[in-house]
Amino acid sequence: MKRIALATVGLAAAVGGAGYVAHVSHPEEFAQSTAVAARAVLRVWEGVEANPLPVLVALGTFLLTVIYHKLKGKSLRESVEVAATRVTVVTAPAHAPTPEPTVLARAKARTTRMQLLSDQIGLQNRQKWLPEAITNAEKDAAYTEQAVTDAERSLATKQKAHDDAVAKLAKLRSQKATGDAELAEIDAELEKLAELV
Repeated sequence: MKRIALATVGLAAAVGGAGYVAHVSHPEEFAQSTAVAARAVLRVWEGVEANPLPVLVALGTFLLTVIYHKLKGKSLRESVEVAATRVTVVTAPAHAPTPEPTVLARAKARTTRMQLLSDQIGLQNRQKWLPEAITNAEKDAAYTEQAVTDAERSLATKQKAHDDAVAKLAKLRSQKATGDAELAEIDAELEKLAELV
């Protein structure tokens, strides 16, 4: 951080010194250049005042990137460098790779061919029993489908028998309730008649 502050102060001193030398040796050109620079700075500042959001987003992103890389263990200089450049430096090889010797290329080709042949034989052996296994699986699927159909038919028959039994029970209970009500009425009438007699 101290180095950045020193560099900023040094840069400001250099610009001030160059400006003083230009002012002393060529005052008219210095005044004209200063006026042009001031207008450019004012135009930029007016643009920032008119729409500050992009500048704030850029500064915020820059600061967040610096903080992120600092938290990941990089030095402040490296963090600022990464945030400012956003470039990943890749070291180029010192020399072009040498071509592979033909003996080595042939050996690799033979090894690859042998491995491919071995894989092909293994796949062919596995494929041999698959048609029979598929036929057996199709038969099993047909048998289980028939069993499911039979079970559904049996369930429908049993469900109908259950529904009939429930309906019969409800009818008998209704008859019993009607009979109980009539018996109660008869008992009441008999008690009334017994009192009269």
